[in-house]
Amino acid sequence: MRYNLHTHTKRCHHATGEDREYVENAIQAGIQVLGFSDHCPQFFKKDNYYSFFRMKPEEVDDYVQSVLSLKKEYEKDIKIHLGFETEYYPQCFDSLLRFIKPYGFDYMILGQHFIGNEYDEVKYYDRSGERGLKFLNQYVSQVKEGIATGAFTYVAHPDIFDYNGSKKFYEAYDNKARELCRFAKEHDVPLEYNMLGYLNGRSYPSQRFWKIVAETGNKVVIGYDAHQPEALLNDNAFHECRKKLQSVGITTVDFEEIRLRNEVL
Repeated sequence: MRYNLHTHTKRCHHATGEDREYVENAIQAGIQVLGFSDHCPQFFKKDNYYSFFRMKPEEVDDYVQSVLSLKKEYEKDIKIHLGFETEYYPQCFDSLLRFIKPYGFDYMILGQHFIGNEYDEVKYYDRSGERGLKFLNQYVSQVKEGIATGAFTYVAHPDIFDYNGSKKFYEAYDNKARELCRFAKEHDVPLEYNMLGYLNGRSYPSQRFWKIVAETGNKVVIGYDAHQPEALLNDNAFHECRKKLQSVGITTVDFEEIRLRNEVL
């Protein structure tokens, strides 16, 4: 069964297209399960700060109603799920959960782009030097904290911390990657091979990381991370990602093996 749980909408302010276009392209591509998981609002503990790449709280009602309406309209053609993607920020997480719980969503993806609470992070990921090691250590620690909440269905782009580092860095990298993979496996939380990162030639997906995933035996999904409707039609990229995973001995899990929503929510 082809499925994708990583789909954005224009409400995050860096994706394009109409919600209906994502659904119709998914059907055309033979995707049988489509999950919308746009960037969730955050409730930062700092006055006059709000990041530009996520929904605002006042946009969530429209998002939810649109997805639920499409779910009903296309129920004979495709199964649609309502979700969110969010970072785990310790100071904001309780406020986030209180806000989204009433919406009766199906799942939530952990997509950690920043460490700390975002507003106290001086710079987006730095790929070199001493700061790289500090980011790596805190990133792994924070993602583990997020997994431990029991709130997340899977971890998006878990290898986002890949860098152009020294031998010393990569020794630490391997150890921290194993630590993260083992923790995710213990909690039965899959890891995502990110198709957008693959298509855009980003530092992730990192084959170094995915070899460690294969050794650890984690559950793995492919996430389109679709920011345009046409991304769902890219069969070539999907099959290339599968081959990359197969080359290190990984077979992605069936949709039925994924636990969508945990009891904490």
